[in-house]
Order: sequence, then structure tokens, then C-alpha cells
Amino acid sequence: MMRSDPDGVAHLYVHLPFCASRCGYCAFVVEVGREHQRDAYLDALLMELERERAVLGALDTVYLGGGTPSLMGADRLARLLAAIGPLLAPGAEVSMEANPETVDEALLDAIVNGGVTRLSLGVQSSRPHLLGVLDRRATPDDAARAVALARAAGIGALSVDLILAVPGQSPDDLAADLEWIGHATPDHVSWYELEFKEGSAIARGNLAPPDEDMATDLYLAAVDGLEAAGYRWYELANFARPGAECRHSLAYWAASDYLGIGVGAVSTIAPRRWRNAPGIDRYMAALAAGDAPVRTHEELDADTRRRERWMLGTRVDSDLDVAWAGPPDRPAALEMLEAEGLIETGPGTVRLTRRGRLLQNAVVQQLMDFA
Repeated sequence: MMRSDPDGVAHLYVHLPFCASRCGYCAFVVEVGREHQRDAYLDALLMELERERAVLGALDTVYLGGGTPSLMGADRLARLLAAIGPLLAPGAEVSMEANPETVDEALLDAIVNGGVTRLSLGVQSSRPHLLGVLDRRATPDDAARAVALARAAGIGALSVDLILAVPGQSPDDLAADLEWIGHATPDHVSWYELEFKEGSAIARGNLAPPDEDMATDLYLAAVDGLEAAGYRWYELANFARPGAECRHSLAYWAASDYLGIGVGAVSTIAPRRWRNAPGIDRYMAALAAGDAPVRTHEELDADTRRRERWMLGTRVDSDLDVAWAGPPDRPAALEMLEAEGLIETGPGTVRLTRRGRLLQNAVVQQLMDFA
């Protein structure tokens, strides 16, 4: 397990909220259009980074997320990466998200030269009819082209995001996605189940997700297919070639401290968590005036952190160190869960079985009191 750096926070998240359009499933903090504000937003972002710099140690991981970070363009991203570069530890992982249709040679040259080591492409599906359901702009050809360009540009690690249990998705659709992955050969795959999030267009529509049994079958087919192709199922929704695991995400699942900058970004630095308020106008105005962004704050007591360590730590395929996580609220449940074949225990460790990983949330609810 990763631990918080005693010399400062080692993990930085940077939120770049701009999108060309809002996808049907999206309920994130994004801003559609607003091309004329992107320079001012970058100025504000760098001001916030400077304000918070004292909490940072040498950065082991950086993640540029969104939104669609690639819409910031080559020049702005080069400027941002130049500001982050001096803060990086040797061998740092620097990840950036991009939509396939936004990727070109100039962008890739800028980010590779700026220190990006890992690119995450939002492919979502190889099936045009499912991309339509999700309101995605990129075509399968766009995704294949982006993969080829990223490889040619020397991106060290390439990840693709896909979505599972989309309304209308069939086993044949999932098999086609697995075939697409076989041709693209990414180093890492994130395959998330579609969430009907409150406030998203898809949640307001008349579409219904596949029933629970179908969703489970699709999930198992994804796991089996990726494992057969040589990917390690190292986290509930994430798969990697050996050595290509996302170190930034592993830091989250290890409950490490991290700083988030940008509109809507969250930071957790024990014993506090804070979230920058949404709305880029308010965000930019505060920083331009020399103030911190408007934020909500939460004090994290020892029990909250302990329960979070169990919820996060059981997402990965390694042993949970109980001395690190702390005791469960209902230790008697350990014996029952082991008898049901959902967990395995060792000296001071707990690990979810393959079946237990499919029921991770229910397993943790049996052990912990989240009321």
C-alpha cells in the first residue's frame, strides 16, 4: 500500500473542465464551449497551484482530468506542464485524458515534450449505435487513429476507457469491444458500468439499463476476455498489462493524501477534505482577486478514514493490511464472509475472492457501519 509522503503530498489532480458537448451520461463539473475563457482559466489554475504549493512534496503522480483536457490545446497544455515539471519526482507518472477526436500530432508532441507519460483515451465503445446512446462524438475510426498517433508520438503507456451495461448493449457488442481492444493493444483498460447519475440526460430519458443479470454477465465477459488477453484485473473496473497499472489511481485506492486543483476539484489531506465549488466564473474571480476558491470543507475523523480505507482498499486485488486499515466495525462478519467464499483471511490480512470482488460493495457493507 502507498502511504502519505511525510515531506508533502505526492499526488496532484488537475481539473480541466472544458468539453465540446455534454455526453448523455455526464453529471461531472464540465463547461461546454467557453473557448474565450480558457486562457483565463489556465491563469487561475496556476495561481491556485502556487497558493497550495507548500503542501506538496515531490510529485510521484499527476493526473490531468476533465472535462476534455485535450481541448485546452497544445500551447496551454505546454504551459501547464512547464509549471508542473519542476515539482515532479524522478520517474513520476503524468497522466492525461483525451477524447479521440481531439488528438492530433501537435497536441501529442506538446504533451510528450511536456512530460506526459500516460494517455487515457475516452473510447467508451467500438459500436456506433452505443456511441449514439452515449452522445459521444468520436467514431471507432477516430479512436483507432488516436491510438496509432499516440503510439507514433512515443506515449509511454496508453489506456482506453470503455463503458459497460449501456442500454441496448448485447453480448455481441461486448465481444466486438474485446476484439477492438485486441487490435488496439492498449497497455491499460478501464471498463466502467454505466451509472444513471442524477442530473445526466440519460437519467432523464426513457432508456433503461440492462437488467442486473445481463449487466453481471457483461461484466464477467469483460473480465474473462481481458484476462485471457493477458491483462491483470487489478481493480474492480481496471485492467493492466504487467507494470502498466495506473499509479495515480492506486494512490486513491490506498487512501493516500492528494491535492486537487481546478473548479470542482477535491483534495484530501488528513484530517481534512475540501472541494472547490463549481462554476468557473466564480473560481476565476476568486483567484484573480488573490483569494482561495470558494470551497466546502469536511473534517475527517478516525472512524471515517478507517471505513474509507476498507471501502477503497478492497477494490484492488492485493491483500488488505488490517493493521493499516484498522479493525472492521463488525469483525464477527469476517468469519461469515469467509465461510460464504467471499473473502480469504491471513495473518493480519483480508482479500476478496473472485466472487467477493463481484459483490465488493455488499461485502464491505457487512463489515462496516456507514450509517
